[in-house]
Amino acid sequence: MNPKPFKPSLYSRALGYVSPSAAIKRINAERTFHEFSYDAAQFSNSRNRAPQNINPNDYQKQRDRLQLMREAIDLVANFAPAKSLVKKYAMYVAPTSYSTASGDSGLDRDVDDYLHNHWFKELDVTGRFNFFQLAYFAVMHMLVEGDYGWSYLRIGSQEGMSDEEISQLPLKIMTVEADRLGGLYQNVVAPNYVGGILIGEWGEPVSYRVFKRSVTVGQYTEPVDVPARNFIHYFDPMRNDSYRGITALETAIVHLRDFYELNEFLKAKAKIAGSMTVFTNSPGAYAGPGAMDPYAVSTYGNQTALAQDVKVGQINHLPDGQQVSFPETSSPGSSTQWLMQTMLKLTAMSLNLPYSFAIDAVELGGVSGRLESEQAKAEFKRGRSCLHPHVDRLKNVGLLDAVAKGHFSPRLISAITKGRWGYLPHPQPDLGKEATAQVSLYQNGLLNPLEYWQDNDQSPETVADAMAKWVTIKNAAAKKYGIDPDDAFGKGPIAPGTQEKGDDKAQGVPQKRQFDRPDNYQNDPLYRLVMAIDPFKPETYPSEYQSEAQDLLDKWNEATDEEEPAIEQEMDTLCGKVQQELIDQQKA
Repeated sequence: MNPKPFKPSLYSRALGYVSPSAAIKRINAERTFHEFSYDAAQFSNSRNRAPQNINPNDYQKQRDRLQLMREAIDLVANFAPAKSLVKKYAMYVAPTSYSTASGDSGLDRDVDDYLHNHWFKELDVTGRFNFFQLAYFAVMHMLVEGDYGWSYLRIGSQEGMSDEEISQLPLKIMTVEADRLGGLYQNVVAPNYVGGILIGEWGEPVSYRVFKRSVTVGQYTEPVDVPARNFIHYFDPMRNDSYRGITALETAIVHLRDFYELNEFLKAKAKIAGSMTVFTNSPGAYAGPGAMDPYAVSTYGNQTALAQDVKVGQINHLPDGQQVSFPETSSPGSSTQWLMQTMLKLTAMSLNLPYSFAIDAVELGGVSGRLESEQAKAEFKRGRSCLHPHVDRLKNVGLLDAVAKGHFSPRLISAITKGRWGYLPHPQPDLGKEATAQVSLYQNGLLNPLEYWQDNDQSPETVADAMAKWVTIKNAAAKKYGIDPDDAFGKGPIAPGTQEKGDDKAQGVPQKRQFDRPDNYQNDPLYRLVMAIDPFKPETYPSEYQSEAQDLLDKWNEATDEEEPAIEQEMDTLCGKVQQELIDQQKA
């Protein structure tokens, strides 16, 4: 409901003089329309109105898109907050690793070897960057310029060559920055063409017009229409009907520009204030270049200058009518600081990130710290889902090329294209609490280990193999020295569903060495003797071993810090040997 009081229009009031009944009907209709209208949609002198045209692809929008691109590029190149925000977003959205998951470990190794040692290293047509660097660039360019592209190239292809001949040529990828797609100065919009994209009957992209950018001057020449099947267009639109992307900083540009200029003004003010020592107001002084105080007591060149010794506790008496003032250094004030922080908060919002995570980590604390971290994590996950189909397509086209060249069998296509991308682990505001929470979730069956390791940029298969090898190694070492593995290496996470209340072993509480214990072992003197043996107390050993234990202890007391670990290992070995012999004697 519109809260403003209703007022009949001028026409209705005039109509009342001619036809009161018609005027009443009209006024009632106006009242109904007024009561059920949106206040924000009504004209007001208090604020500007939105433009009438909302077409995302018209000429005006495309012209604004190009100007926003220029503004964003300039800010990222010259202003640290803008640059840091873009690089941070790309750092957590771009993949950093890839692992094949065909289900066949041998095939996985072969595919990973081909991807990481051939395709990912050699796909760039310029030979300068690998796959993961290009993915990182893609995210940054998309955020700053609005969109980004990749085009497939067959080096050496000529007209008249058969498909089989072309498939044996080297396959490369050419990156296309936003200004090269459609050119920076050819802002053309037509029913079937928008900013470099030729559109088909049903709205589908048919081809992409890629220009060559001059290395030395800002010229865009030699346009080539690349078929849509050979081009990957990466952008993150706000509207489904958009064909070109807008910089993600579009709502932050005005705040970043104002912050940059305000910061420069504040620095200039501070520099001027810092360069001025003192201001004096003396009778007879004059202004202008070379002006000096006529009451000065020292001479500089052929001019006099105010000079005054400064001593602790000194009291200076000024002549009658003279004043001294010092420059203020309290800038920026609290209101200016609030304004600057607000502008940075609005900047972080443009990328849908919390201010504390995106710009000022000091603010990432308290009860909201984890919530803000999870919000940033959710945004990065959304950003990855936008990039994922494109990097998958780039990866798969390299594998299909490998099949065409005979590296893999065609029947394995569906298997070799399966895999997982790894990403930079998301930072945690409190790593200790986070680790405790993850262990608790795992023990209660609420944590998916596969998803956990993928989120931490590790292959679950590789982690499982490494953990199995570690168990084998520590069990072998424990057996060698006659000890329980849990005593030396601690316990890992408990399998879900095995933890019971009061079960210290299930809860991961360190245990004493566990040997084959006799019945009524608490009262068995031999068992108590076994558990009482201490490597640093020779008297706890049986008599035939006390001399050897004492020699090792003396050797340890005289050893350097570097020698101590090796001697301690000898002491542990002797202790384990004696304990096991006592146990074997008891069994016999």
